[in-house]
Amino acid sequence: MKANKIILYIFFVALFASCENELDIDPKQTEDASITLGTEGGVTNILTGTYALAANGNAYGGRILLYADLLGVSGSLNTTDLRWRGTFGELRQMYIKTMLSDNVIIEGTYSRCYEIINAANTVIENVDKVKDPAKQTRMIGEASFLRSLAYFDLVRFFAKPYVSGQANTQLGVVIRPNAIYNFNVDLSKERSTVDEVYKVIIDGLNLAYTNLPADNTFYADKYAAKALLARVYLQQGNYAEARDAANDVIENSGHGLSQTYAAAFNHDTDQTEDVFAIQITKQTGINDANTFYQSEDNGGRGGDFSIRDHYLEKFSSPDDRATFNYENEANGRILTSKFTDQFSDVTIIRLAEMYLIRAEANFRQGTAVGNTPLDDINIIRSRANADDLSAVTIDDILLERELELGMEGFLIHDIKRTKRSIDISENGDGSSLLLYDANNLVFPIPLSETDANKKITQNPGYNN
Repeated sequence: MKANKIILYIFFVALFASCENELDIDPKQTEDASITLGTEGGVTNILTGTYALAANGNAYGGRILLYADLLGVSGSLNTTDLRWRGTFGELRQMYIKTMLSDNVIIEGTYSRCYEIINAANTVIENVDKVKDPAKQTRMIGEASFLRSLAYFDLVRFFAKPYVSGQANTQLGVVIRPNAIYNFNVDLSKERSTVDEVYKVIIDGLNLAYTNLPADNTFYADKYAAKALLARVYLQQGNYAEARDAANDVIENSGHGLSQTYAAAFNHDTDQTEDVFAIQITKQTGINDANTFYQSEDNGGRGGDFSIRDHYLEKFSSPDDRATFNYENEANGRILTSKFTDQFSDVTIIRLAEMYLIRAEANFRQGTAVGNTPLDDINIIRSRANADDLSAVTIDDILLERELELGMEGFLIHDIKRTKRSIDISENGDGSSLLLYDANNLVFPIPLSETDANKKITQNPGYNN
C-alpha cells in the first residue's frame, strides 16, 4: 500500500497481521491522504467509518458477543448451557477449546479491532482540521471511546486474565499509540503488559467521559464511556470504582429500564435502556448475533448456538426470562428471542448491566451507594416478573448476571474475573475442570501476525 493512499471511511489497510500484503482496492474507494486528512469533511468521514468498522459482523456486529459464550460453556452435552451445532469449524474450535493460530475468524476479529484503533488514532491526529472547537472535543471523545472498546476486547480475548491484587505483568496486546499511514515499513512490536493495556483503556475512557456530551444521539456519549469504565473496573476487581461509575450512569444518564424484559431487545432505534448500541441497517453492518442464534425464518442459520435445559433450569418460576425463547420448528432447537430481528441494533451496553455491577460492587465493598445490593437485584427481577429475593449472596448476584445477560457476551469474562473453573466432565461431577486462566481459554495471536511481526510473542500453548 502506497504511503500517500488512504481508504476513505477507513477501509484503509490490510491487517497489521498481514501488512506485507497489498490489497486490490477499487480506486473509487481511495483518495489522496492530503485531501482526505486535509479537510474537515474527510476527518469527519473517518470517524463515521470507525463506527462502520465496529459494526462489522466480526467485531461488535455480533461475533464478539458470541465468542464469550463459546469459550464459557462446557461443551459436554449433559452439562453445557449452550450447544454449538454450526458448520463453522473455526467457531467450533472455541466451543471445544482447541483453537489454532491459523483460525481465520480469530484473525479477522484481531485485525478488525486494530483497524478500529488505527482509525480512531487517525481522527485524533487530524482533528485540527475541524473548525469548531466543541466539535473537535466531541470527536476526540468518540474516537477515544471506540479505541478503548477495541483494546478492552483484544486484551480480554488475546491475553491471560487480569488478576486483582497483583502486578499484571503478563503479556497483553500490542499498543499502537499513533496512526499508521504507511504499511510498507517494519511495524514489528512486542506486546505490552496487561497492566499497560488497561491503563490505555481507562485513560481513553476518562478522556471520552470528559469530552463527550451527555446526549450524542446514537453515537457514544459520556455515559457510554462511564458505563464501559464500570465494566472495565469490574473486570479488574476494582469494585469501588466500578460501583461509582455504574451509579453515575444509573443516577445521571437519563436512561431507564425498559418496561418489560422483551422490550429491551429487537429494535432498530435506541430505546431507554440502551446505553450504547451498534446501529445495524440493511445497507451497513451485519447482525451476527442474529446469524448464529436464530432460526432461518428469523434471518439466522437455524440456531447454530442453541439453549440447553441446563441453562433453563437455573431460572426460578415465574420469570419472563426463562420463557424468552422459542422452538425452531425446522429442527427442534430452543433458541433465544433476544436477536430475532436481523436488522435490529446490537446492544453493547444495557442499563440492566449497571444495576448488576452496582449490586455486586456494593456487596463486595459492604456499601450501599445508590441502593442496597438486594434492592438492585430485586429491581432487575421485578422487571422480569420474578419473585423478589429476601436476601442475596455473591452467588445470587453472579447467577442473576447469567439469567439477565445470557448470550450477550459476558460468560467467559465473568468466569475469568471471578476465578471460576469450567466443569468439562461428561457428567458434571467436577472430575475434569478447565481453570479460569487455562491456556486454551485465551485466543492465539494469529499466525499472520506472528509471521509479519518479528518481535511479538505467541501465547503459551500455541505453535506457529
